[in-house]
Amino acid sequence: MKTKLYWIASILSLLAATAVNGQSDRHTAIGTGPADHVADGVADRGVQELLDDVLERNIEIAEVSLRLSAAAHRTTTARALPDPRAEVTAFVLPPETRVGPQRFAARVSQQLPGGGKRGISEKAADFQRRALAADLQALRLRVVTETRRLVVEIGYLDEASRVLADDRATLAHFEELARARYASGTGLQMDAIQLQAEMTRLETREAELDARRSDLVAEINRLRDRPGAAFGSAPVVSIPPLALHWNELREVAMASRPELIGDDARIQRSATMTELATKERSPDFSVGLTYAYVDKRTDIDVPNNGQDVLGISGGVTIPLWKTATNAEIEATAQLRLADEAARRRTVAEIERELERLEGRIPEIERRLALLTDVLPIQTEQALTSAEAAYATGRVDALALLDAERVQLDVRLSAARSRADLAVTLVDLEGTIGAPLPMGGRS
Repeated sequence: MKTKLYWIASILSLLAATAVNGQSDRHTAIGTGPADHVADGVADRGVQELLDDVLERNIEIAEVSLRLSAAAHRTTTARALPDPRAEVTAFVLPPETRVGPQRFAARVSQQLPGGGKRGISEKAADFQRRALAADLQALRLRVVTETRRLVVEIGYLDEASRVLADDRATLAHFEELARARYASGTGLQMDAIQLQAEMTRLETREAELDARRSDLVAEINRLRDRPGAAFGSAPVVSIPPLALHWNELREVAMASRPELIGDDARIQRSATMTELATKERSPDFSVGLTYAYVDKRTDIDVPNNGQDVLGISGGVTIPLWKTATNAEIEATAQLRLADEAARRRTVAEIERELERLEGRIPEIERRLALLTDVLPIQTEQALTSAEAAYATGRVDALALLDAERVQLDVRLSAARSRADLAVTLVDLEGTIGAPLPMGGRS
């Protein structure tokens, strides 16, 4: 009896070992990507730390990372054999044989996919994993770009608040001048009232800027999953010297954008799925062992009395029905065409964004040059002249306010243009998936 039990245990152990054949451990590593290179290229250390915090804590990134981990596990299981099948038959009416009645029979079998289907399935699963890994890198790049845009906008709001505070101090000086003229009998009380109203208007604009800043900080806190966290002052918006060679930037974008890498992986997966569907025309195999327990005869002694039965079986599927297989081959071929169309769409979107930025950057630069090199000098001279004229009674307070408003508009417009150019450059780095080259502009 012990010998018989040994045979049964051996059969089960053999098939269990076969079932895990080909499995291997795989570990998912995000690694560095375009988002990390762009973040490392940021000059301000505080912004770098903010980007690191966002990349580490962002909920959407965490979600996609877990999906990538799940895909890596599926890559491991894609090559695994199907579970073996075990059957036991107890004979209620034992069949009589020459060497004794058969009491029960045990059978174990293992399906063996043919035509290399296991390897092809593993390859398809790995392409799916690569596509998800590219999706993750694309998401990280988008999050970094969005965070940098928010930081630039906060920097603009901080600068605009400083400009309004400076202008309010200038208006306070003008109010003192108006009160002095009124006290000396050469001015009107209405002049001081008009200046006070203008200062109140500036305070309202400052409050609006503070409200907008709070909204942007809340969005940054959402991106880094830190509700209610404080945000210090943003760095002053500055434009570094750059070398923009647009043909080279296009080449960088086509090589660096994770979306294109993901599209390529999906195209390869579709081709692999077509190959796998074609392999369904190949037969699958099965092997098995059968053991039958035979009891001894008591009525007569015969040679090999009570000897058990051990058999080996093999099987093969007959891929006779082709309708489902042909439909699957056609379906996967259509999916590949769809994936190729998706890649062309991605390329078109990158080209469109580069064309938009190529046209927008020079326009902002021209506007910024006018607002920083020419108009500040003219508006400062006009305001100084208006103040002198008001002090001598040659113009009224409205003329002084007009000169003040023009200077304020120029300073705010210059700050807005610097922010617009900085945001555009942030978008450009997000579009090419790499830091911009430093150096003289060309």
